[in-house]
Amino acid sequence: MSNGTSITRKMTAFGAGAALAGGLMTGLMTGLMTEAAQAAPAVASAHPYDGKDPYRTGCARTKVDTGKKAALKNEVGDGLGTIRLFYSRHCGTNWGEVRVSRRGSGEITVFTGGKRRSFHYRPGNGGHHWGDMVYAPSGICAKATGSVTAGIGRANKGSGTTPKACG
Repeated sequence: MSNGTSITRKMTAFGAGAALAGGLMTGLMTGLMTEAAQAAPAVASAHPYDGKDPYRTGCARTKVDTGKKAALKNEVGDGLGTIRLFYSRHCGTNWGEVRVSRRGSGEITVFTGGKRRSFHYRPGNGGHHWGDMVYAPSGICAKATGSVTAGIGRANKGSGTTPKACG
């Protein structure tokens, strides 16, 4: 029920003349403010897994490849790597993983409707890097973006975004 409907119903119940009387108007407004506060959506709060490493926490032990992936391409369409979106069954989290050149550095970001976490990676680790997690239990959609710089010049810079996965 919208707040406008609530106001109309309350004013009708009290009558327009009574609602304008000092004490009743104050009570009406207090009631409406309480109703509005109860109807307002909760602000997304941080979950203990938000921003954590999926491998250090053990969440990656139950990882599932969502099948959502994208190529990290430069401005002329050359592929410089890939990004994949993963989900942990046990932890209810999502994160992105890239495969790039060993010399590549860049950023991995995972998004849900109300949260995002970014991780900057440096050259090394055989070109396999993963980002931090975002809590996204069943029913929440997520996607991941990745970027890579594997040398000097625009031809060595690329990015890509996975399609959304909604579980």
